[in-house]
Amino acid sequence: MKKNRYVLIIALALTLGMTSCSSFLEEDNKAGQTADLGYSTASGVKGLVGSCYSFARGWYGKEPGLGLSEMGTDLFYAGHDNQQKSLVTYNVTAVSLDNTNVTDNACLDQYWEMFYCAVDACNTALKYVPVNKVITESVKTQYMGEAYFLRAFYYLHMVNIWGPIPYNSETFTSVVTEAKRMPEEQIYSKILEDIDLSITNFAAYTTKADGRAYLMAAHALKARTLLYAASWLGKNAITTNTNYSGKDLYALAKAEAEMVIGSGLYSFYDKYADTWSMTNEDIAKNKEAIWGVTYASDLTTTVNCVPYRYKTDASGNPMTYNSLITRTGYTRGGSAMLLMFVSTWNNGASDLGGDKKEIFARATADPTYVQNTVTKVNVNVAPFYSQYGRGFTRYLPSVYLWKLLDKYRDTDQRTAATLLEAYTIAPGLEGSAKKYPGIKDTAIYYCPLDGNSAAGIAKQAWAKGKYRIQFLSGGDIPVFTSSDPALALPTEVGKAKSDVYGDSRYSEPKIGGWYSFPGIKKFLDNVYDPKYPTYDISNRDAVVFRLAEMYLIKAECELASGGDALGTLNTLRAKRAITGKDNSITGTVDINTILDERALELCGEQQRWFDLKRTHTLVDRVKKYNAQGAANVKAIHYLRPIPQVQLDAVSNKTDFLQNEGYN
Repeated sequence: MKKNRYVLIIALALTLGMTSCSSFLEEDNKAGQTADLGYSTASGVKGLVGSCYSFARGWYGKEPGLGLSEMGTDLFYAGHDNQQKSLVTYNVTAVSLDNTNVTDNACLDQYWEMFYCAVDACNTALKYVPVNKVITESVKTQYMGEAYFLRAFYYLHMVNIWGPIPYNSETFTSVVTEAKRMPEEQIYSKILEDIDLSITNFAAYTTKADGRAYLMAAHALKARTLLYAASWLGKNAITTNTNYSGKDLYALAKAEAEMVIGSGLYSFYDKYADTWSMTNEDIAKNKEAIWGVTYASDLTTTVNCVPYRYKTDASGNPMTYNSLITRTGYTRGGSAMLLMFVSTWNNGASDLGGDKKEIFARATADPTYVQNTVTKVNVNVAPFYSQYGRGFTRYLPSVYLWKLLDKYRDTDQRTAATLLEAYTIAPGLEGSAKKYPGIKDTAIYYCPLDGNSAAGIAKQAWAKGKYRIQFLSGGDIPVFTSSDPALALPTEVGKAKSDVYGDSRYSEPKIGGWYSFPGIKKFLDNVYDPKYPTYDISNRDAVVFRLAEMYLIKAECELASGGDALGTLNTLRAKRAITGKDNSITGTVDINTILDERALELCGEQQRWFDLKRTHTLVDRVKKYNAQGAANVKAIHYLRPIPQVQLDAVSNKTDFLQNEGYN
């Protein structure tokens, strides 16, 4: 677990008068003597650089950041109470909802503000670090590397979300009302310039530390940036950065990925599941992690929280970001990933369907007792049920993802380590479920078969009286309406079929696929902490770059620019193989092969929407694999709408225009 966490002080930087993040907020200038004085101290400038990192916690491990990076793809559908359904149905608009309490908020306005504030924090660091007279030159060099790295990092997100955007390289010292959108190629050129400056400054900083950027993190960022530019703009697209003009960006991205792979700093766990175990979640200690966003083990520390907004209310107090982003507010914080991919696992309790009310209970304290109806022994269920999270139905895996993982079940570790296919009862409650008198361990099993097939019918007969079985499609309680990925939608009820108990439990809405589905378990807290028996947030670090991605980047570059893409993919697949099994693939590699492998390896890691966008496959794959979005998705959706608040704020409205296709 975490120990000497690099503390990112955000309050200091804000109270010392960090400059206004952008004219779109129409704020008063906060820079001046106070900032000059505060950032001239060692603690002040350290806090300033620390603040540059804090904005990433608003995106990584947070629900709306996940929504904008995974929703509306081929991998995930919206569950019943998803708070951003417009993203998956492609009904998203430019409306700025701010902190409005609504059930569907894409939070695009919040992220436009947050990312530009993050950039301004980096710009402020780049202004004040060089003139600080009390820190050593080596510390100064490190801080400059971090600020360049983070500015590039934030701009890479923005240019991929919105396309042409304003580019700010200096802090704002006065209110500016005009803004100009810079072409994407120029944005990428500047991102690469910043990354190269960070690499130069990081020459002596080669050791991975908690949350801090360093040399190989910059090379990993460069590999991803070059791949994104090549696949979205073209392999020779960079022209305004002379270091890259006319060069094959795929070849350069491959070289960067190979540099990281060959550094010897990272390695694979023998067990893929160990990559995600909470015993290895600390970025600094995880063998495969290159860099990521850190959360301290003390969830009550404000270090874990996103920063307050630069924008102030009528009384001059900093405003807060939307609760979807802050999750638990500003007194405690962490990652919400453990809540995002689980079904209402306890939907058999008395208030949610009723077929498992004797064995399931929400653990709100340790101990939480459930009595065995046969033996009358009280069983403490907290250590066993807490790992399942709170059971929000935010995201469920698509038929495509479920079938893809099942395809390699016999040879690939990633299937068992990724899919949460069964919920088990707490030991000591065997035989305690009245409607499943033969229950032993499994309470719910999600089967990838068609329940109406001969094999499905046999499995359903076997499960009767032992556990609830839900099939991919068909059977009494299907998760999806069809096994065809182009047509499948989550079911809203099971079949209205009376069973031997004389009820119609399967007709319950909360037993349909929109509530009850196989989850993704790699983000769950698998190490029980009695202090938090019902987890509502986690201290899990968010891995942003890891070794496996470098192999995937290398393979995609070899596909596009020459090389053994199949061999590279099989090198990675060999690392993910079940012991003694041949996990290699054969045949011709195309972009779909690459996307399949990225789905297996990276699902849920906040990259998929960007992968489909940059490879120009978004529309095609949503139509093929996501029936929730297929009807509306079209070419305009390769970019998100510019938030209306920005359009309203600028004075040059005639030349600062909305992205095409959005009102």
